[in-house]
Amino acid sequence: MSPARPVVASLIALAPVAVTLGTRSPAGDTAGRRAAAPVAPAALRGTLVVTNMNDNTATVIDLASRRTLATLATGAAPHEVAVSHDGRWAIVSNYGPRETPGNTLTVIDLAPPTPVVTRTIDLGPYHRPHGSAFLPGDTTLLVTAQANQAVLLVNLARGTVDATIPTNGRVSHMVALTADGRRAFTSNVGDGTISELDVEGHAFVRTMPVAARVEGIAVTPSGDQVWVGSDSVKTVSIVRTASGTVTDTIGGFGFPYRLAVTSDGRTAIITDPAGGAVRFIDIATRAEVGRVTFPAEGIVPTAEFPGSPCPEGLIVTPDGRTVYVTLQGRNLAAAVDIATRTVVATMPTGTWSDGIGYSRTTH
Repeated sequence: MSPARPVVASLIALAPVAVTLGTRSPAGDTAGRRAAAPVAPAALRGTLVVTNMNDNTATVIDLASRRTLATLATGAAPHEVAVSHDGRWAIVSNYGPRETPGNTLTVIDLAPPTPVVTRTIDLGPYHRPHGSAFLPGDTTLLVTAQANQAVLLVNLARGTVDATIPTNGRVSHMVALTADGRRAFTSNVGDGTISELDVEGHAFVRTMPVAARVEGIAVTPSGDQVWVGSDSVKTVSIVRTASGTVTDTIGGFGFPYRLAVTSDGRTAIITDPAGGAVRFIDIATRAEVGRVTFPAEGIVPTAEFPGSPCPEGLIVTPDGRTVYVTLQGRNLAAAVDIATRTVVATMPTGTWSDGIGYSRTTH
């Protein structure tokens, strides 16, 4: 348990077309066959929040109109963003530039016609906040404090760190949460491990070795599998939580940066900025059932991988129909229909778009 920290300010009461590669579907893979059938792309509704690392801002986009609702100031070098289950709040983790570790969270109210920043939460001695997720009930945010080898439980009404859970891993970067909110898993870049945490008990459970420099991470809704990407080995490892061991490894990636699993637990989606692609993997068979490769055009000078559109951050809608992806190399966000694996829209962001969150709130 850690001491509460004061907040900085008061809070309003919390009350273009892409190249799409063909799919391949192994015998018996009904998910692959269904995805290949003609399906009308999902209509876009809701709100998107994108962090712009170079601009120290967040872009808020109305998806129905593709209109930018607001460009809001955040802390320095904002990285990831989490959105509450009810769609009202977006929380940006201000990681900080290389020379100055950040220790704040920016709170955005998405309800007004023009979304606004309502306050900044000061995390005090906890530095390099990064991956985050709302717990069920939307009153508590789980966020990694990378410099402290810990995950924080932040009370959003009070703006305080109510508890910490040690990860016992160096550079705990991203966090993945089971659907019931009871278990969390962090990727520990410095150790090549993942940590399992008991969220309800505020306790470290165990560390599981995976591969060098693991970063992107996702967990199936039931918590039986954790999918983890290695920046160094360029593979995705699948860890069975029952045994705590790697049971399968998928290769052929340029840089498996971020991972997500659809709410039905059937499809893993992986961004590969080095290859300019988003890849779709069948959870049951481990087979790639589709890929979207973005055109290498309009690449900005700040592209992390020169010559690539750099698909990086991603978020899947709760209904599992759409995945939104930041194109860091083009200062865009893209909407990809998961069933047809086609790009249905792109929208401008700020410079070096990275983290991304989806809200069902409409404007």
